[in-house]
Amino acid sequence: MVKAVRASCRTFQLFEITKAVLEKNERFVVVIQRKTETAPIPAAAPTPAPAGEAPAQPAEPPKPAKAAPLFMAVPDHLPFDTEEAAIQHVLKQHLGSFFDVQEVEVDPPKGNFPIINKCGVTGELLGPPNYHRYQQILQHHHATQLGRMPFERFRDGIVSVREPEVVQQWLDKMKKATRYTWKNVAAKPAPASNPPMPAPEAAAPAPAPEAPAPEAPAVPAEAAAVSAEAPAAAPAAPAAETGPSFDSLDEARAHLLQNARERVVRAVETVRFHGKLIEKLPPGEIKRAIEGHVERQRRFPLDTANALRGRLRREGFTIFKKGSRGVSYVCAVKRRFRVPGQVFSDSITTLIDFIEKNPMVSVKELPLKFLGIDLAAALAAAPLPEGTPASQAPFAALPADQSERLRRMNNDLRWLVTEGYVTEFSDSKLFAPPAVTAQTRKGDEPGEEHDPVDFPEAPPAAAPEPAPPAPTASEPAQAAEASPAGDPAPESTTTPASMAAEPAPAPADPTASPETPA
Repeated sequence: MVKAVRASCRTFQLFEITKAVLEKNERFVVVIQRKTETAPIPAAAPTPAPAGEAPAQPAEPPKPAKAAPLFMAVPDHLPFDTEEAAIQHVLKQHLGSFFDVQEVEVDPPKGNFPIINKCGVTGELLGPPNYHRYQQILQHHHATQLGRMPFERFRDGIVSVREPEVVQQWLDKMKKATRYTWKNVAAKPAPASNPPMPAPEAAAPAPAPEAPAPEAPAVPAEAAAVSAEAPAAAPAAPAAETGPSFDSLDEARAHLLQNARERVVRAVETVRFHGKLIEKLPPGEIKRAIEGHVERQRRFPLDTANALRGRLRREGFTIFKKGSRGVSYVCAVKRRFRVPGQVFSDSITTLIDFIEKNPMVSVKELPLKFLGIDLAAALAAAPLPEGTPASQAPFAALPADQSERLRRMNNDLRWLVTEGYVTEFSDSKLFAPPAVTAQTRKGDEPGEEHDPVDFPEAPPAAAPEPAPPAPTASEPAQAAEASPAGDPAPESTTTPASMAAEPAPAPADPTASPETPA
């Protein structure tokens, strides 16, 4: 987005850019932390000090209580209210990062199981109450399938079944078990005590007394180097040992928290995560707070606009306010203002005078209103050769003299916009401020911080004005960079060729940009 705004040289409202950023979650990051609130303490009536003693010092104001920490799931940096919720999220979404999970065939449970309990909500078979892992299966099913339902309600809805077919179905199900094999953390290889020496380069063969020996070919030399290195090669590293395996998720969880807890959950005060992960947050207070804040910012993005303001300034953009409401505008071009007596080439002077007298004229209207050329009629009347680019279609449909005038106007307009003398808005409207005197200027740019005079409104559609007299064919074509005509100008007068835009400062580190608060 920054590259597109900089390349277009157009002027955008700051809220336009902000709303474009907030339009999609993947375009921003979220920073969340708990609020710290201090309970008000009622003021006590002052007690007079005894005679001869100094008056008592007023009590210090209460310090804000330290907010409770948030718990961050380390793999994806999502915030949670409790540590258990963060652990459950990691086990559900990122278990494959710590264990190799596979289905294996095992022997079914042995014993007498006359009753099989099944979930009254999902209908899944849970197992007989006299099975030694029944409580473990119950808790795992509730945590993974019905986490939002109270456990007592889930337990009261369990249905008991006595049919032999259901018992056999559960036994068949228990023949397949999920095995969790621990992935050993890849340790950094220890530095070799005797690092292998680089292969020696093939030396030039010594000349024989009669004649120099032919140079050794490259392949034999490399083969000799390899064979020379072979005896000194280090023995192959042993294969990585297989980690312990577990047949239950609870055992795998206990091993994970005991050996890699720091890679699962962390207690923090502030959490920063990508906006596209908002949808992965479980329903709860945190998700409601973030979605509510994002929705409020999309309606009126004041906080986000203030955060973007500093980022855009560090990227080298010019930001100024205009109008009684203080609307902020952003542009990659630094605005420049003409002074009385400043001289440009004839074509540039004619164009900027026309834009000044016709504020908020559209770029698409310039060919008709400024040059008197109806592009729509020309494109409809003249068939274009096949394969003509869209950017060259207007020039191909016009006669040579009109095509040259149109090309010159486009070059002049581009020069005026890139130099800052003409403002082109995001909707292609054009505005040229009138020339200002040195007394009304504040520094280099009057009203850079806040100009109370707003941009004029776009005029209503009206009949096209008569086109200005076109230059004759005998006049030499003047490019945007041509020197001004006439006598030497006074000291404040410059030529377009000498008016180079100031270089923008180097972009700041994007990682230090402000984020959207929540």
